[in-house]
Amino acid sequence: MNDRYRLLGLCLFLLATVGLCVGYASADLWSTPSSADVAGDPAGHDGERAFVFGEVESIDADEGTVAVRVDSATIAVTDVDRAVLSQLEPGGSLQVVGTVQDGGVTLAATNTVVDYRGPGDRLFVYGTSILGGLLAAGAFLRHWRINARRLRFEPRDRGER
Repeated sequence: MNDRYRLLGLCLFLLATVGLCVGYASADLWSTPSSADVAGDPAGHDGERAFVFGEVESIDADEGTVAVRVDSATIAVTDVDRAVLSQLEPGGSLQVVGTVQDGGVTLAATNTVVDYRGPGDRLFVYGTSILGGLLAAGAFLRHWRINARRLRFEPRDRGER
């Protein structure tokens, strides 16, 4: 294939990608207040349904509440499912959809998702991702080599392995 056609195809692909990104950025995907909105003006969102990400500070299994740090504010999440409470550890991440109450101090949860149970889970996720990427790169470079002069990959000869 001619290099001009490759360059033209690459430019068209990049232009289409940028167009999709602009369309995605202009769409209103968050019709509810976010974590930053609730933390910035808690009383202004009282009675509204919100979607909040936060770091777990403390857990009260008897009351079914979790204290969550959102930006610079701490919000008490109530009505948390017992199964979710048993999975949480302080330092973990939690996503909550619920109604803001008591001037933004409390969030009555309708749905909760545990992102990371504790700080060790984040290390495991990143570690396995890096290991998988290195294994994939090694398998690829076992069969292909980089030609720096022509800026392309070329298949390795059988004797080069």
